[in-house]
Amino acid sequence: MMRTMPPSWLLVLGTFVALAALPELAHAQLDDDLIPATKSFVSPERFIVVFRGGPYTPNTGSDKTFKTFYGGDSGPLLDLELNAIALRVPKVLYVNVGGSVGMASYSGRALGPSGTVVSEKTTFTINPLVAMGSLRIDALPRLLKVPFIFTGKAGWEWAHWSTGTGTRTDATGWSVGPFYAGELALDLDTFEPAAARSMDEEWGINHTFIALEIYHFAPTSKSLPIGATAWLVGLGFNF
Repeated sequence: MMRTMPPSWLLVLGTFVALAALPELAHAQLDDDLIPATKSFVSPERFIVVFRGGPYTPNTGSDKTFKTFYGGDSGPLLDLELNAIALRVPKVLYVNVGGSVGMASYSGRALGPSGTVVSEKTTFTINPLVAMGSLRIDALPRLLKVPFIFTGKAGWEWAHWSTGTGTRTDATGWSVGPFYAGELALDLDTFEPAAARSMDEEWGINHTFIALEIYHFAPTSKSLPIGATAWLVGLGFNF
């Protein structure tokens, strides 16, 4: 007749088996933790947006009116640019189409009929609207971890302007002409790749950059000469 094992021995045996298995389980879990993910998450990339600002002083040529009233005022020009990605060659370049809208405002002392300064202020406002195409090259940060991106832009600008004294609008109109720009951007993902991945996973922001742009607006001969060669600096996002 088989002797029945006391319950206490069963408890001791079960505890011994569990303790023996723990190191193997821990080792297996550690191996799983060390295995890198086979593919990181990358959200769709459709647009590029840049928020910018910088000094803007119209080059009025031989007309000294602007300098007379607003000579010490340089704006600034605040600008929002949005581009749709028309073509993307991964880790090499973008072909974009888009535009920008901005605003610059100037103020100075108005002159009375005798040419003396009066208490009222005279204002001058420019609202540029640009349609453009651009070529953006990002091969350096994507392939070589060198954090510089180069962009060339060309398009057409419609700049609405208005001038007034006090609450009265004195004149208003449009200046139109070609627009050219070159942009050098510092790619922030190169410095913080982990933060860049987190922003993509949580917010859908693929890349972040600081941009410095030098541009030229040349109104046609029939337009008020409010063009300029100027620069803007800003913060941009790909998403």
